[in-house]
Amino acid sequence: MRARSFCAALCSVSFYSPCLASASTSIDICQKPATESHLTAGYYEQEDSYLAGGPAASNRANYSTDLLFNSDGEWRIGAGHRSTILNVDDLALQTNGYLHTFYFPLHRTTDSDRTSFRFTVAPALSGSSNVTKDPEQYTTDSLQLLAAFVWNRPVTDRLELHYGLCGDHRFGGYQVYPVIGVNWQPSPDWRIDIGFPNSQISFQASKTLTILLRVIPNGNEWHVKDASLEKDSQLVYEGYLIESALNWRLHRQFGLTVSVGREFDSNYEVTLANDSRVRLSNDSANRIGLALAWFF
Repeated sequence: MRARSFCAALCSVSFYSPCLASASTSIDICQKPATESHLTAGYYEQEDSYLAGGPAASNRANYSTDLLFNSDGEWRIGAGHRSTILNVDDLALQTNGYLHTFYFPLHRTTDSDRTSFRFTVAPALSGSSNVTKDPEQYTTDSLQLLAAFVWNRPVTDRLELHYGLCGDHRFGGYQVYPVIGVNWQPSPDWRIDIGFPNSQISFQASKTLTILLRVIPNGNEWHVKDASLEKDSQLVYEGYLIESALNWRLHRQFGLTVSVGREFDSNYEVTLANDSRVRLSNDSANRIGLALAWFF
């Protein structure tokens, strides 16, 4: 069918790119899931950057794990974890800075002659470590429900339109927003995806090497508590990421991603230890990342 043949052609260009999500603060269920079952582990570190309005500086490190099972092409199920370590100097926050998001995506894709439709739902638990490790601390503020409804329609043999709705925390607080974009394959080695909220250019340098450049939102939200567990609040991060990555398929079953990027237009909405609620803009900051993948 036309929709399936177009998708197969595009996947042959950037077969490994979905695993880049493992180097992100946010959880992107709007993006088409990988076609292969895989387990990925990723890490990135962001340099120190100053918070506006004072001498305080922040930096972040992120550890990520993603597992995806592809049963028959129609159904995919998985599990993932984002662990963010937030360090803020000279500013007392109402949290220990160890932030976790656990999520469990379920994808269903159906195809027809002209279109394909994907529905994704992913319940999630998001909070500081003293919340996520103790079920008695869970509240509705700790829970998230991520969802996506996305249609793909081929326009020509090399051009495809995708559109739909997504609901998640990639812009910080929970938002439902439209998704629209154009996927263009001008040659067998190039793929250009222009749209909202993600845009990406990929070049397949060889059968095992792909180079990418992308711009994405990279926010999240966590339910946090202080050390006494008496005070709780929401920690919200908003930001955008521009990133270049090299994906190397080391072996049929193993892949490696190395990335460099810059986060910009970043803001934290936090509650301080003195109970005051503040919104702090963050200077742009460079970051480096590494991800390993096992395909099975």
